[in-house]
Amino acid sequence: MAVRTFEQQLAALRTLDPAAPTSADELRKVLRSKRGLLIAVVAKLVEEHRLEALVEDLAACFGTLVADGAKVDPGCRGKLAIAQALIALEEWDARVFVAGLTIVQREGPPGMMGAPPEDTAPALRGLCGLAHVHFYRSNALDVLATLLADEERNARLAAAQGFGNSGRTDTTALLRYKLLLENEDEPEVLAQCFESLFALAREETAEFAVAMLERDGAIAEAAALALGGARIATATTALASWCERCRPEQRHRVGYIALALLRTDEANAVLLAAIRDGGRGAVPAAKALATFKDDVAIAASVREAIAGVDAKTRKEIEAIL
Repeated sequence: MAVRTFEQQLAALRTLDPAAPTSADELRKVLRSKRGLLIAVVAKLVEEHRLEALVEDLAACFGTLVADGAKVDPGCRGKLAIAQALIALEEWDARVFVAGLTIVQREGPPGMMGAPPEDTAPALRGLCGLAHVHFYRSNALDVLATLLADEERNARLAAAQGFGNSGRTDTTALLRYKLLLENEDEPEVLAQCFESLFALAREETAEFAVAMLERDGAIAEAAALALGGARIATATTALASWCERCRPEQRHRVGYIALALLRTDEANAVLLAAIRDGGRGAVPAAKALATFKDDVAIAASVREAIAGVDAKTRKEIEAIL
């Protein structure tokens, strides 16, 4: 019998009927193949069709994709799919979720200035950390703390999410400490830290975020967007004041968006005033409000505000609406 090519095997998996009597054996063969891309497809089938009879086989094959991972499982696609399937099926397995915490998989050419090749496993480490929270493991918070100091963004991002998912209000201290260090340069991680803080302790985090507006750079921007995203109406004055004292570029890119997200009359009034002024902030303020242009009242307010601005600015804002 001729050996099937990768493309033929992939096509066969996509047309396979998981309910057929021989399907389980066919899928087990693939799980023994050490071909991460094909195993990822099988893992998805196991997840979607809840093929619980294959859970043991799925977990067992995880380890076969670790050694020489860049070759047998590029991008960690197979390992990630296995972890996702086990979480969806509510199956804890230390061979996956404990082992996956420390996997580093370097792929591709070396980076600039002698940097090592890209690590493609951060998302896997992060997912395994989230699994510890999902399955209420006793060491979940320790696992997340380690991941919060990971070198890679996606692992830190998952850790910050995990603290929020835990529902543990006593973890807010660690998230605050992370933000106060100001050693995080990834906006997504900063945003997730604030999001988890708001999920765990809304009122206390509002006060903390307002205080962080006094800082410089990315941390203040993250605090502003977090206050807006959480719709902390009492932060309107603080955000308006921050907009007045920060750099114009920050005000236009971040401050106006944060004010618009509040969805309060007071915040909208600040933005409409910037539009009426007709200066460099008119268009950014209009773009911020245009986030909610489907709101008839907001759209009408913006159109009224541009009545007195110069023709060029008015035309640009009308195009946004």
